[in-house]
Amino acid sequence: MYSIHKNLLPPTETCLTPYHAQTLTSLRFELKSPIFHIGDRYATTALRSLWLDDWLGGKVLSCGYEFGQEMGVVVENVWWVEGGALWWCRVVRRRSPTLYCVSPSSHITTLNTSLPHAKCIRVQNGVFTEILTSIPNEKDITYLPGYIIPGIIESHGHILQYGEMLESVSLYDAKSMEEVRVRIREFLSRHEGEGYGTRDKWVRGIGWDQKYFGGVMPTAEELAIDPELSDLYIMLDRVDVHCVLTSQKVLDLLPDPLPEAPPGGVIITDPGPGVFCDNAMDSIIFPLAPKPDVAQKTRWFKSAMVELNKVGIIGVGDAGMRPDDVRILEGMAEKGEMSVRVNVMLECAERNTFCPEETGSLKLLAAPDGLGEHMLMLGGVKLFADGALGSWGAALLEPYSDKDETSGTMLINETELTSVVKKWFDAGFQVNVHAIGDRANRAAVDAFENVLGKDCTGCNEARRLRIEHAQIIHPEDQKRIAKMGIIPSIQPTHATSDMSYALSRLGANRLSHSAYRMHSLFPLSTPNSKTGSYPGPVLGSDFPVEPPNPFHGMYAAVTRLNPATGSSPDGEKGWYMEEALSVEQALVGFTRNAAYGWFREGEMGSIAVGRWADWVVVDRDLLAEGDGSGRGLRDVVVWETWVGGRRVWGVGDEAVGDGEEEGGDGKDEL
Repeated sequence: MYSIHKNLLPPTETCLTPYHAQTLTSLRFELKSPIFHIGDRYATTALRSLWLDDWLGGKVLSCGYEFGQEMGVVVENVWWVEGGALWWCRVVRRRSPTLYCVSPSSHITTLNTSLPHAKCIRVQNGVFTEILTSIPNEKDITYLPGYIIPGIIESHGHILQYGEMLESVSLYDAKSMEEVRVRIREFLSRHEGEGYGTRDKWVRGIGWDQKYFGGVMPTAEELAIDPELSDLYIMLDRVDVHCVLTSQKVLDLLPDPLPEAPPGGVIITDPGPGVFCDNAMDSIIFPLAPKPDVAQKTRWFKSAMVELNKVGIIGVGDAGMRPDDVRILEGMAEKGEMSVRVNVMLECAERNTFCPEETGSLKLLAAPDGLGEHMLMLGGVKLFADGALGSWGAALLEPYSDKDETSGTMLINETELTSVVKKWFDAGFQVNVHAIGDRANRAAVDAFENVLGKDCTGCNEARRLRIEHAQIIHPEDQKRIAKMGIIPSIQPTHATSDMSYALSRLGANRLSHSAYRMHSLFPLSTPNSKTGSYPGPVLGSDFPVEPPNPFHGMYAAVTRLNPATGSSPDGEKGWYMEEALSVEQALVGFTRNAAYGWFREGEMGSIAVGRWADWVVVDRDLLAEGDGSGRGLRDVVVWETWVGGRRVWGVGDEAVGDGEEEGGDGKDEL
C-alpha cells in the first residue's frame, strides 16, 4: 500500500503526468481529504479511498472508488501504465443540471442575436446547457428575482491596487488640502495603534486632484503644517495614479538636492517639492516604500473581488501585474479562492521592457485555458506609452493649451516602443499599450502597424492588439485603427471626469475632433470577411482611478454626463453627444465586446448554450431603461452575481463563498 501526500499529487490537469515510476500489478491508494486534487484545487470531499486493479495486459488499469456518500462520479480513463510509469488522468465529479427562471413579468437579456430574450436557463458543470423562452412544466425550478443579463466584464482595472485602496485614505473629491489633512487624521484615528506612518508602514491614500486646489500641485510642506502629520511617512496617489504626493519624512530619505528626473518622469518643484510623476515615482519613490508581503496582497486580492462582485463584475482585465503578484493569483486559482475571472496583462519589473526570464516560470503560460476552471487567464503584456492628461503627462502632438511649455511625457520613445512591441508580438503575446495623448496613440498605432503590416485590413483579428485608454487620437490615426481592427479599450467615466478641464488642456479643435471618441469607434456596419470580426471598443473603468461600478460607466457612455452629479459643462445636456453610445452598445461593450478582447467570445459575454454560466441579476430591464435615454443606469441595483454557475454575491450576503452553488454546477476533477 502506498500513501499519497499532497506534494505527490499531479501538478496539472493534463493526462500525461508521470505518477509513480514502478511497474505495478495491483495497488491501493489511501487518500484523506483535503489532499485530493480537484480541478486545480484541493477539495474537501467525502472521498475515502481510491484503488486500482485489473491490470489489463500492462496497458490499462480500471479505477474503482468508494465514497462516504453518493457524489455522482464519472471515471474517464484514469490510470494506465506505460514504460514502467503509472500515468494520471481524471476522475470527474459531475453534478445534476439546475433550471433557473425569472418571473413572468421579467426576462433574461441574452445578447445572443439568435435568441435575444429568454425566461429560463439550465446550467450544468458551470456552463449554460439550455436557454428556454418559456417556463417549462417542471417540478424543480429555482426562481431568481429581477432581470438577468450576462455577467459584466471589466476590461481595464487594477485589482491589487483596488484592494490596497480599500485599506487606504480615500481622497476622492477632496476640495482642499485642509480636507486632505482631515481625512488622513480621521484614518489614523480609526487605525490608532496599528503603526501607520512609521518607516515600515507608510500612510497610503489615493484620489487627490489639483483641480480642486486652484490647479496648483500640492507640496510636502502642506502636509507638514499639521503637527499630527509632520513626523509621518505618507505617500498619496493622485486620482490617475500617475503622480504621488509624499511627506517631508519621505523626502528626507532622498539626497539633497533632489536627483534629476529620469527620462519619462517629472519631479514637481513649483510651488515646492513633494510630487513625483510617472517614471520619477517609479524609480525614485517606489523603491523606498515598504513592500507588502504575500499575506497582505492576498487579502487585498480577496477584498477587491468581494467589492467587484457586489456591482455585478464577473471578470476583470487586470491592466498590468508583475509576475510575483501573478504567482499569488495562481495559488489562489488552484485553491478555488477566486470569485472574479481575471485576464491578466503581464508587466515587467522594469516597465516597458522584454522580460521572458521573469515570466517564463509562470504556470499561466503553459495553461491556454487558464487555471482554476478558467478563473485566471493570460491577457498578454502591458506597455506604457505616456502619462495622464490631468497631470499634463499625456503625450500630445502639439503643446497643451493651458501649459504651452510642455507637450506631455513619453514614458518610452517611439523607436523603443516599436522594438519592444515587436519582441512581445514575435513571442506570441497579445500586446496592450497604455496611450492617452495623440502622440502616444500615434506611437502605438505605428508600432502595431509595424508588426501587422501596412497592408493590414482587419488582420488584427488574429492577435487582437489593444490600445488601453485611446483617449485622444488624431483623426488620421482613428482611420488607421479602424482599418486594422485595433481594439480601443475605453473607460467612459474618464471622459466625464476629465470634461471639467479637458477644454482648457486641449482647446476646442482637438477636443471636438480627437478626444473621447466612443460612438465613432464602433464599426459602421456588421463585421465581414474584409474588415475582420472587430465588434467595437471594449469598456471598463480603470478602477481604482474611477469607481468600478459598470452601470455608472454605461451611464457615462450613454448620457455623456457625470454619474456622480448628473451634469456636464453644458448642464444637464450631455457632453459632445455625437459620441454617445446607445444603451445596448454600452452593455455590449461591457460584455460581448469585452469577451472578444480576451479571445473568449465563444465562451463568455452572452447567455448561450455552451457559454460559461456567468450572469447578473439586476432590478430593472436595462435595454428599456428610460426609453433608451440611459438616465436611470446609474441607479441600477445588483441583486445577485453568478460566476460559473455559483452565486458569488447576493444582497444580504456577508462574504463571497457563502452563496449558493447550483445543484449541477461545475465539475470537480479528481
